[in-house]
Amino acid sequence: MSARIRASLAQTVVTMLAIIATIAVCLLIAPEPGPAVLGAMLCLTLSRSQLERDWRGRLEAGIALPFIGVLSAAVGLLLLNLRIVGAIVYVIGMFLSIYLRRFGPIWRRIGALLALPFIALLVAPNLVPSTVHGGFAILVPALVALVAFAFVTVFQVAAMGIRMLPRPVPALPAPAAERSPSSSRPDASTRLAVQMALSLAVGFTIGFLFFADRWAWIVLTVVVVAVGNAGRADVLYKGIQRVLGAAVGTVIALLGLTVPAIGGPNPPTVIALLAIVFVAIFLRPFAYLWWALFFTLALTLLQSFGGERSVVVGPLLGERLVEILLGTALALLAAWFVVPVRSENTVRRRIADVLAALQDRLAEQSSETASAMTSAEKQLALVSRPYDAWRRVAPRSRRPRAGTWIATTRDSAALGREGGGQAARTALGDARRALRDPDHLQPALEKLRATLAGEQQ
Repeated sequence: MSARIRASLAQTVVTMLAIIATIAVCLLIAPEPGPAVLGAMLCLTLSRSQLERDWRGRLEAGIALPFIGVLSAAVGLLLLNLRIVGAIVYVIGMFLSIYLRRFGPIWRRIGALLALPFIALLVAPNLVPSTVHGGFAILVPALVALVAFAFVTVFQVAAMGIRMLPRPVPALPAPAAERSPSSSRPDASTRLAVQMALSLAVGFTIGFLFFADRWAWIVLTVVVVAVGNAGRADVLYKGIQRVLGAAVGTVIALLGLTVPAIGGPNPPTVIALLAIVFVAIFLRPFAYLWWALFFTLALTLLQSFGGERSVVVGPLLGERLVEILLGTALALLAAWFVVPVRSENTVRRRIADVLAALQDRLAEQSSETASAMTSAEKQLALVSRPYDAWRRVAPRSRRPRAGTWIATTRDSAALGREGGGQAARTALGDARRALRDPDHLQPALEKLRATLAGEQQ
């Protein structure tokens, strides 16, 4: 079994333990789907984000989540009772979750937390349970957020203690604002926030006008494709996989609802749902396509709890596929034409981080510089997926130059981990200066790679 498979399996097991424990407690608090779905969704996302956080980051999340949970419950009530007002508040909330990135690391983490329950709202908007009476009902989402946070933390820390999961690697400090080459244009975070807000506003409008009570799928698709956007190439790559995976997942799920034992809050459906979530988490690191497929399966089964099982499969299937296509198209159009973020600029920023970490590594061979290298390479990997996919299928002459930059930078980083001499430091300085001129970047990176390789022979 490869190291990558073992790591994914370990994280999946820990996440599923947290999900099952959280759902069990949520059902004791309020025996209905809304709070349990919120808890499961928070576990899914926290299990990924919390692995990157030190104790200070975890404490910040534990303090912020209850307030965000109450806010999301209020937005859910608005979406159920005053849809237009709820949609406006939802758009503002998602705008802020991205816009806050520009103010530094703490606000970046708060923004990421803010987006979590807003995504859960599209699956189960009624987060305030009807089985809990009095003023305590509005506080249930806050309690659910704390339960999810507690179980994720306990299981992850225990897994780290037995070396089942790696300890968090300190993240590189992010700049307060990432400016485009033209100072007259807004920074990348602001542009991405505007793209999200506009595509969501159009998505809500189309959903309310043409899809009656099933508008959530078009909005959910916009969020899934656009959130974490690293440029136009990233949105296109995720969009294609989202459409393919969600389409296949929708077909399988809706056909599965024709089986008498599947559909609604019964034991076979719950077991199938947990199995599907397990596979989705396990396969997510390998390709977003698998996540889209199995996550769509899970969402369709979840929605059968609310009565969709009785709907004729054919019309529902066609409607859902149309919504998925429309949501993807909205995210793509916003990324391409609304204050777009050039993917090459994002790649160059991540390469700059790797080269800066490599410079420290060449100057000092220590665990701190090794951790900084790992963190920078992970950030580069996040924006390299579309380019890696293109390199696998396209001939060399048709590959984008950013993909070649990434490949050469990876080679240099791998060689530089073992150290380098003065010639390597000089070549590294030249490569960092060439980041300002994309036309001369590749020769400088190739020179750096050749120098490092020559010094180690």
